Amino acid sequence: MTEYYPIFAILLLWLAAWTDLTRRLIRNWISIALLLLFVLFAFFTAQPLDVAGHMLWAAGLFAVMFIGFCFGKVGGGDVKLATVTMLWAGPEMGPVFLVVTALTGGGLAIVMLLPQLRLLSEWAFAPITKHLASPEPADAASVPYGVAIATGGTAALYASYISGG
Repeated sequence: MTEYYPIFAILLLWLAAWTDLTRRLIRNWISIALLLLFVLFAFFTAQPLDVAGHMLWAAGLFAVMFIGFCFGKVGGGDVKLATVTMLWAGPEMGPVFLVVTALTGGGLAIVMLLPQLRLLSEWAFAPITKHLASPEPADAASVPYGVAIATGGTAALYASYISGG
């Protein structure tokens, strides 16, 4: 049964990405669910798992991102989601998670923040976003970094738990 936990984690990551993309909001329950899912996975899995190493990497990322949060550069939902995703990635896949997340986030920043490319992205996402009933419009000048975190997390979890690596 634990072989499905990483798949559930990936689905939760993409739910967080969707809400961040459409509302610039990552719900706390998603990060809490990812945390509880990791605890259950760590407790019940037959795979060898260095839980202390996973916790150290997550704590290190939290410390760095918390500084960004204190200066208003990173949202609280992004901090929580990235921390719990790093908990899943751990020392083996932490570098993969960081690199893929950074590259995806950089690409998103370029698309979302450059006015010429922003028009192209709005046009490309128009068929999807026109059907959304968002109670609060998303901040057009912000970057939905939850999408980058979900991409990096998917790469790390797939490589570590699903592909057999």
